[in-house]
Amino acid sequence: MMQLVHWYRSRSLRSKLISLVSLQLICLGLGFMWMFRSVVQSDARQDAADQSRQIIDLAESVRTRVAHNWRTGIYTQEQVAGWAQAGETERVLSSLPIMAAREILSERALTSGYSFKLPHLNPRNPDNTPDEVEVKVLKRFSNSASAEDYYEFDTAMNAIRYFRPIHLTEDCMICHGDAKNSQKYWGNAEGIDGTGFPMDNLAIGASYGAYEVIQSMDRADAKVAQATLRGFGMVGVAIIVSCAVLAWLLNKSLLNPLRNASLAFSRLVAGDLKHEIVVESNDEVGQLQAGINTMTQRMRAMIQSFRSNSDELGKVSTSLGQTADSVGMAAMNTSTRSQSVSTAAEEMSQSLQSIRTSLSTVSSTVQEVAAASCQVMSNAENVAINTERSARIAQDAEALAADGGQRIKQLESAANGIGDIISVIKDIAEQTNLLALNATIEASRAGEAGKGFAVVAAEVKQLAGQTAEATREIRRRIESIQTISQQVVDAIREIATVVESVSRCTSETSHAVSEQKETITKVTRQLAAAAEITRTVASGVDETVLAAQEVSLSIHEVNAIAEKTSQEVELTKAAGSNVRRVSEHFSEQLDAFAV
Repeated sequence: MMQLVHWYRSRSLRSKLISLVSLQLICLGLGFMWMFRSVVQSDARQDAADQSRQIIDLAESVRTRVAHNWRTGIYTQEQVAGWAQAGETERVLSSLPIMAAREILSERALTSGYSFKLPHLNPRNPDNTPDEVEVKVLKRFSNSASAEDYYEFDTAMNAIRYFRPIHLTEDCMICHGDAKNSQKYWGNAEGIDGTGFPMDNLAIGASYGAYEVIQSMDRADAKVAQATLRGFGMVGVAIIVSCAVLAWLLNKSLLNPLRNASLAFSRLVAGDLKHEIVVESNDEVGQLQAGINTMTQRMRAMIQSFRSNSDELGKVSTSLGQTADSVGMAAMNTSTRSQSVSTAAEEMSQSLQSIRTSLSTVSSTVQEVAAASCQVMSNAENVAINTERSARIAQDAEALAADGGQRIKQLESAANGIGDIISVIKDIAEQTNLLALNATIEASRAGEAGKGFAVVAAEVKQLAGQTAEATREIRRRIESIQTISQQVVDAIREIATVVESVSRCTSETSHAVSEQKETITKVTRQLAAAAEITRTVASGVDETVLAAQEVSLSIHEVNAIAEKTSQEVELTKAAGSNVRRVSEHFSEQLDAFAV
């Protein structure tokens, strides 16, 4: 078994796929042929059963026809009894319905390839003695009055055995009825029928044996075998054609693309990154080929990047050697110049002592100036406060002037409204005067009856005249008020202009004082900062003196470090040489890839 597995694993993919698919097709073909043979065989057996049913139907037709002959008088009881008494048993049997049917079907069976029997549990004819199958079927029919046709396949005989129960009719009673009627039917008192057998004492409808047709399946099986053989041939041709088509499809869609992918991988292993696969499909194999192309492109880019990095590494190693040489020269210069730095540090310490004394004097002077600036800033703050207060008063006066002008405008508007009302009153007085005149005219027309009305009309006319005069006086006074109001408005407008100018000047003064305050504040702050810086510088000078002394002490350490740096430079040059060798070896390795 392990050898078979090893052999299978050593086969090519094409052989594996074709063998597996061929095996599946063969199994499918065998299954199909088995099902086909089963169906054909089942149909053949069903056809045999149908033919057997037709044969038994023919027997029933013959039986019915002979019974009809009895009813129509073709056969009579006296005639058949005479044949029996004369010993003509064959003529008697041919006149009985069931026996006539048996005789006809038995003759047809000789040429039609089937066997016909009338099995019975107690047969009169030994040829009708039942076997095991027939006994089983006869008992089934005798136990069930409603039993119908039954058939089964007898494997021992390779035949279909079809059965139909025989039920006695009135025509059957002359042989199978009550034995007491033997004298009536056959002219004897022994209970013997016309065939020489005792009567069975059975009633109409009783089960009496069965029809049986035995259809051999030998010829049908031969046809089934022939059809199966033709089917195997067709299936075999279909399998061969399917395998050929499968092999072509496998070569075109799977094996050739996989072979191209395998060659591409071989080229990748060999370092050839120049070639790519031509992708001809979008299936899984096409995706694999596209993935190989992507991997090739990325490897090509990576190798190119490696080469670039290798070149850069070589340049860096060369630069490292040059830098090491420069550092060595710098170390030597450092050792030489450290002596000069030591001398300069001592001189700088002496100079810083003098600077420290001068800075102390400057710091005192700056502090005095800062104190004076603080006093100036305090005075400027007072001026700013008073200026802001004047500005607010001017703004309030400007607001009051604007409000007064607004109120005078409202008074002028009210006076205009009163003038409108006076005009209305004047119109009413004129209308009243006209009405009084009309009333006087009407009163004069009325005579004595209108005298009282005329007096009232005269009074109304007089009141209308007084009203008109009062109205004119009010209009004159209102016009005088409007003139004075306009003069007041003009005066308030001039006051507002003056107040606005005062407010603007006050604001400018306040702004200038604020700027001076800010300037003084900045100067004070800067003087304080200068004093602080002076103190800081003085402190820094002290620290610088100490630092100069420390520098002088550290020069010897610088000399030692310079010597150690020279040693490290030699080691760095050696490391640069190693880096150059590694870079050259890396470049040689990358040259194995063709990009």
